[in-house]
Amino acid sequence: MDPQFKFDLLLAMAVGFGFMMLFRMWPRIQAKMIGVPFISAEEAKRRMDEDSGVLVIDVRTAGEFTGALGHIEGALNLESGNLHQKLLALGDQLDPYKSEQIIVACRTQNRSPKAARILYQSGFGKLAILDGGMVGWEKAGYSVAGKG
Repeated sequence: MDPQFKFDLLLAMAVGFGFMMLFRMWPRIQAKMIGVPFISAEEAKRRMDEDSGVLVIDVRTAGEFTGALGHIEGALNLESGNLHQKLLALGDQLDPYKSEQIIVACRTQNRSPKAARILYQSGFGKLAILDGGMVGWEKAGYSVAGKG
């Protein structure tokens, strides 16, 4: 086998692996760019227990919200696919939460960073992303509502 071919193949594999890692880390990069931290299920639960004003925004579809993983008790379901439009439709109804702690959740944390960016751009300042999403919440053994 030609040594140049081996090098070219190795280089192509390395570039492909790099893109794969970037794709995998992109949600965390997006969140870091706007200063939104990822918090563990344990930290989220602690914050919710200590402060009744914490709002959980679950950005999964309505079917997921009431599906196999259920949702965190009291969570507001605002689907990430049309979050911007939903925020516009709600008008100033969520304004009281603009200075309150908001935890953004999805299934595994892939949709939450984009939703957090939209919320941040809409004036919500105290955001955090549930690390591991509802899958992480379930693994931690915390209760859920609306499990279908």
